[in-house]
Amino acid sequence: MFSRHRGLRGMLTAMLVSSIPATLILPMMPSLGVAFSVDATQLGLLVGIYPLMSMLASPFWGKLSDRYGRKPILIITLLGGAAAFMCFALSTSWLGLLVGRALQGLAGTPRGIGFAVASDKAGPGERASGMGAVTAAMAIGFTVGPLMGGLLMGENPDSWLGALREWLGLAPGGFSHVVPSLFGVLLNIGAAVIIVLTFQETWKPGSVAAKPVDASAAPTHSFAEAIVQRSVIIAILFFLLSGLVQGSLQFAFALWANMDRGWLAQEIAWASTIIGLGFALGSGGILRPMVHRIGQEKTVLTGGIIDAIGLSLFLYFQHAPVMAMTGLLISSLGGALWATTMLSLLSRDIDAKDQGLALGVANGASLLGRVAGPALAGYLASTIDAGAPFVLILGCVLVTIMRGVSLTRRAR
Repeated sequence: MFSRHRGLRGMLTAMLVSSIPATLILPMMPSLGVAFSVDATQLGLLVGIYPLMSMLASPFWGKLSDRYGRKPILIITLLGGAAAFMCFALSTSWLGLLVGRALQGLAGTPRGIGFAVASDKAGPGERASGMGAVTAAMAIGFTVGPLMGGLLMGENPDSWLGALREWLGLAPGGFSHVVPSLFGVLLNIGAAVIIVLTFQETWKPGSVAAKPVDASAAPTHSFAEAIVQRSVIIAILFFLLSGLVQGSLQFAFALWANMDRGWLAQEIAWASTIIGLGFALGSGGILRPMVHRIGQEKTVLTGGIIDAIGLSLFLYFQHAPVMAMTGLLISSLGGALWATTMLSLLSRDIDAKDQGLALGVANGASLLGRVAGPALAGYLASTIDAGAPFVLILGCVLVTIMRGVSLTRRAR
């Protein structure tokens, strides 16, 4: 029998490993445009179809995990992600790339199920820290993804990455989407193996705790009963907002770095680790002691204030790269605090039998925000200024601060 901690470590490792492929292709976008002769609009479609399909699939996977258990659905999504990356690797046309990316989104990173597992395992007052650990693992994966993509894609043989590729026995230059994609296949298969070997099921639908004795008297737990509640709807709307903020922040940074600073794709990939580092520090290092000290409601408020301070610092010092990046580090740290705690508050308000469904819907709302965010950021950057998307993000964070004030007052 596996220990509780070993099983949790295995799940977190799988979340980290399976998150890397989600951002693996981001540094390849400019080169894919040249290689397949497609414009910026088509590249935007390639970026956006992943979170769009994930949004549609997340409630489905969440409901299946409520019905059949977390472990088998985790394994299915991870192996499905491996098959989708193989499709992407073998594609020789733009349509093939689009289909492969859509399949990646349908299988997707099993984020919602990971949160459901954290909720299953949580004791009293532990949900926020458990979900923070899942968020931190995924944030590290999202940070490592562009780095690995920038290394494996080739491109510039004269850069230090070219020298590293040559030392590793790879061709020092020349763009290829195949090698990073095959790496994504291996990562997803590896994550599935980790789940098989180390993960102990946390939700057993056939158990006495999960199945009422009198089935005719049991609640139906339909979609409407699980989701259509005032507190749940408000929480899901804020997941939409958090997805918009996080998706906009990453894309807006790439636009700013290219338009305002003139950085190239691989420089942007490495600099973007600052944002991932902030998310990882916030959700994995600071969240747990903060929740224990001041409570979840005040953590939402405090995280929103920290996020707003970081964005304000960036906007004021955006022409000074070191200070601007410091501001983004602070912003992403605060964003991790309020977004992860919002998820914990949602989990607290949901019946245990509907955790997978509700968290899947919340994850879908977050992904919808990640679809809309880059589109808005691109429009503002191209029509106004490279820093304009950050004003939009700051406005969204101010709404979150207002929500944090409301939650704090209700908790008194």
